[in-house]
Parts: sequence; structure tokens; C-alpha cells
Amino acid sequence: MLATLLLAAAVETVLPNGLEVTVVPDPSMPVVATQVWYHVGAANEDTGGRGLAHLFEHLMFGATGRYARGDYSRFVASVGGDDNAYTTPDETVYVTEVPPAAYEDILRREADRMRGLAITEENLENEKRIVTEELRLRTENDPVARLLVQAQQALLGDHPYAYDPSGSKNDVANASVARCRAFYDRYYHPDNAHVIVVGPVDADRALQAIREAFEPLPPGGGPPSDVPPLLGWTYPTDLALEEDIPPVEVALVGAPLPAADAQDAPAVEVMVAMLTGLAVDPVRDIVVTKRKKAIEAGVQSLMLRRGGGIVFFSASLPYRRQRTAERILDEALGELGRLDWLNDDALAAAKRRLLLDRARGAYFAETVAQEIGQARWWEGATERAFDREARLDAVTKDDVARAWRTYVAAPAKIRVYVKPERVPALIRMFGWLYPLFS
Repeated sequence: MLATLLLAAAVETVLPNGLEVTVVPDPSMPVVATQVWYHVGAANEDTGGRGLAHLFEHLMFGATGRYARGDYSRFVASVGGDDNAYTTPDETVYVTEVPPAAYEDILRREADRMRGLAITEENLENEKRIVTEELRLRTENDPVARLLVQAQQALLGDHPYAYDPSGSKNDVANASVARCRAFYDRYYHPDNAHVIVVGPVDADRALQAIREAFEPLPPGGGPPSDVPPLLGWTYPTDLALEEDIPPVEVALVGAPLPAADAQDAPAVEVMVAMLTGLAVDPVRDIVVTKRKKAIEAGVQSLMLRRGGGIVFFSASLPYRRQRTAERILDEALGELGRLDWLNDDALAAAKRRLLLDRARGAYFAETVAQEIGQARWWEGATERAFDREARLDAVTKDDVARAWRTYVAAPAKIRVYVKPERVPALIRMFGWLYPLFS
């Protein structure tokens, strides 16, 4: 019901320079969320500009033609608001929540940095140091993060999603003022952006403020490069990796999932929720609890604009044979293939969980803006942000069963086996006993 009311109040337009605009007035909300979605992410970078999307997430808070470096965040803090930004493979998004009296000032600052950013050697070197330290903390210092980056590149090969949005230290070091200006001039234009305002605003006044701030900006650059769907991409069927992880070996079996705008995307979402989001993880229940064949097991998933993936895994102590670990996981998948987990109660629980998350989010301006931006960019229409509840509610057991057969059961599986680089001496000496008692 709330989503229907928000949809009825929403106002949309496209400015002459191509900027997409969505305003959702809601007087019940205490703050105004402003988001600017730039339709460029790590997947759109070329080989000479890896890491620039993430670097720009930081550079955009620098000096502009009208405002000094740091002015944006200082202004937001001065009015008691909150600001942030994030980069994904698909987009770069700048988010702000401020009191109603301050959102027009945010719009002016967003417009100024859209085309007036000062890309200087001093600003670039400062942000490169910050991003390098961030990479050291979040990736280099985390063996699991290093493993994920390694697996991503090995599995996806030449696909644009093969590159981590954070980039690498070499990417950051190679970023030059010339490369940054070329990236900025191609992607940071109104015709590659979507401005969203949600909260206690007057729609007409908000649209007028957006026009005054953004309409003078020229279009340019052109659309981002195409990203192929993950479904249908060619993957290695067997992949072996090593990393400095704890002394366990991990067997994984994965399958790609369809793009976000696929017709059966709601059924896939419900299927994933049933496998990953309920009280009992079905793979862990089979492999760990019932059969006691691993120290951990489970299901993980990831969704992006042009597709996603679902991964079934089990972790065992070293000295279990790889073929044995893979056989145990295959047997668990075979048991899942009987679809005993697909019953009326589990379906209803998964849908309730998804719908509850949606219902809660509808009361927060930032969440509504996020849903609108993603619906437009990932699914092609902002309306998808408002009818998602109805689409999820319409999913049946037959729909979920068909999604399982189509995307998990039928395709050839992608197999990955991960070993630790180092095994402690005691495990090396006595680990051979483990298979005798497991």
C-alpha cells in the first residue's frame, strides 16, 4: 500500500541535457535523501583506466569551481546531515540525507561537481594516498578478500566483472591527471546520471531547483560501454586456487544467474532467499549437521546488474581428498535437487522476509531513493521500485522449481577448490588421521 502511495506521488522528467530526474514527495519523512547515480562502474573501465571509478568516488569530494575541497562534507555536517558514496561494478552513487531546508544547497553542490570538479595534481595525489591505504586495509590485510579478488579474475577472465571495483595499488599508482580528466569528461555528464530526491519536499519546487542547478550543464561523453550478461559467458569448469587462509580446504560449486531485468528474476530472488535467508541453511544442514562431513558448509549468492551467481560450498580440514570433498558436495546438491526444501511454509517464509525488508525500507528516504535508482538502472524503469512487492508475492512454487532447474540443476557446474598456502606442523604430521574419523 505504501509503495502504491509513493508511486502515485512520484514525479519524473528528463531535462533537455538528458539528466533523468525522479522526485518522491513524502511529508511523513523527517529528512530529504538526495542521490546522484552515475551509470558508470568498474565494469566500464578500459585497460588503461582500471580503478578510476573508485578513485572518482573520492575525487568528487575535492575542490570545484565554486567550492573549496571538503566543503561538501563540512556543509552536510553543519546541518546535521549525513553523506557518503560507493562504487560497484555497475554504478557510482553519491548519497546525502539532510534536513528539508538544506537539500537545495546539496543540489547546487552536486551540479557544480558534476562538471566543475578541479582535477589537479595536488588533489589527485592526496586521494591516491587515501585509496591506497584503503586497499591495504581492506584487501591486502584480509586473506579472504585477496582470495575473492583472485577467484573473480580467474573465473571471469575477460568479462568486465572480473575486476574488483576497488582497483589495485598498481591501478591507483598509474592514475594520472590526464586519465582522470578523460574519464570525467566521458562519464560525468548529465546524460549519464539520474538525480533522485525523496522526502518532505514540494515536488514543483524540487523540480525547479533541479532545473536551475543542472539544466545549464551540457550533455556529452556518451553511454558507458556494454557489459555482457553473466549468463552464457564461458567459464572454466575446474579451478584450483591457493591463498594464505586458515588451514582448511574449500570445495565450491557455482552457477551463474540471469540479469536483473530478466522476466523470471523475481522467482530467482525468492529461490535464493529460500536457500540462503531462512533459519536453516539447507546445505549446512545436510553436510555438517546430518552427515558430519565438513566443519562448515552453506550457500552464498551475489547479484549484479547483468547477472549474478549462486555458490554452494563446504570446508574441511586438510588431508581430505579433493575428489571426496567434491563428491560430498555433489551428493548434497543431489539431495537439494529433490526439492524437499521447496514447500508451502518455506516459500511463504521467504516471501514474508523479502516483503518485510521492502516494507521497512519504504519508511526511509534513503532506501526509497536507492530502490528507485537501482530499478531504473538495473531493470530499465523506476516503476520497478514500486511494483516489486506484487511481483515477489506472485511467485509460486512452480516458478521457483523452474528457476532451480533452469539455472542450477541443468547447466554445467563451475567448480573451484581452494587450498591453504601453509599448513601448521601438527596438522601436517597428524592430519592423515582426520579421514579415518570423519
